[in-house]
Amino acid sequence: MTLGMGFHEAPAVRRGDEAPAPFRFAPTFKIDLVFSLAYVVLFVLTWARCAHTPWVCAIAGLFGFLLACCYAGKVAIIGLLNKGGGDARTYVISSGLVTTGLYAFSRNPTYLLTLIQCVVWSALLVFLQIDASFEPVVLALAILLPFAFFFLTDIVIIKREDSALSAAHPEAFAAYSKSVGRWFGCKRGVGANQPP
Repeated sequence: MTLGMGFHEAPAVRRGDEAPAPFRFAPTFKIDLVFSLAYVVLFVLTWARCAHTPWVCAIAGLFGFLLACCYAGKVAIIGLLNKGGGDARTYVISSGLVTTGLYAFSRNPTYLLTLIQCVVWSALLVFLQIDASFEPVVLALAILLPFAFFFLTDIVIIKREDSALSAAHPEAFAAYSKSVGRWFGCKRGVGANQPP
């Protein structure tokens, strides 16, 4: 069943004679990649102007560790979706709505982690501005990029994905969206059997 924006519901049983769906990079992956590359370019330009003192390197290393955790977390979340029968790479929605793990606290944990990743990148760039010569363009981009990601994701991507999930799992998704926030948080006192 086609759900719009290239999403398809996962078949209950996949027959062995069917060819696998062609691999495509999801639009969300492309957006994440563009933002990550923008941050890498800004980091390289800023890092080149820093005096690489031990304390600067140690703090930058801590930021790097946090960024690695964000990227690893997104891979783990996609693995959880794949176990539910979905496949983000081939636009297949799982046959059952995934509401466990991080999905019990956020309807979009991968986007939440990407937003956190943008904030960590920006904090790293602001920190490096302390040691490097001040660069207003880098500072402005460090402030604007997380907001740009948030608004692009919230207004365009999540809205379309919510529509596709609502079409695939109408009752389950309605109850789920009443109890779990789009970005973060369980909505106390609101559930499937209670009025919002």
